[in-house]
Amino acid sequence: MKALIYIIFIIFNFNVVAKECTFTRTNSAGESKYTEQYSIKTNIPGHSLRIFTVEVTPKKPTKNCEGLTITKSKFWGMSNYQYKNGNVSGNWETTYNDGSTMFGTFTANSQSSKDINKNSISIGSNQITGGTKTYKNVQGYGITKTEFNPEKKYISGESTIYYSLN
Repeated sequence: MKALIYIIFIIFNFNVVAKECTFTRTNSAGESKYTEQYSIKTNIPGHSLRIFTVEVTPKKPTKNCEGLTITKSKFWGMSNYQYKNGNVSGNWETTYNDGSTMFGTFTANSQSSKDINKNSISIGSNQITGGTKTYKNVQGYGITKTEFNPEKKYISGESTIYYSLN
């Protein structure tokens, strides 16, 4: 009987302690920039392998569930495209105004016209793999939609993350 009461207490206590949050952030082209990007062309027309770093510094950050704001996000990625159609994946880290960080991985698929002067769309997901300070025990995932054009160094997008703190 004591074991059953203990198990019920643990389950109830976990549900009370776990805080769930949904947070959406939008960044415009003026807040995002490619800080590094390298592209290798292959023997297939329009095909390239690319690596890049993008930094996002929000101009007017909004508060999340913990009342914190984003000071900077960084994305390290690689893509395998033919005329900017294909997959992209990598890692990300977000820093908040209290010095906490949240980090993870992302994967997405991009669709583009053959005209490289037009912007492309990338839709994907991300997995939260860890964090520091406030986000030490964070767990979660997210969805992302990005508009980009590497040739023009243009990138903007919206990301919604769903997470809990234990």
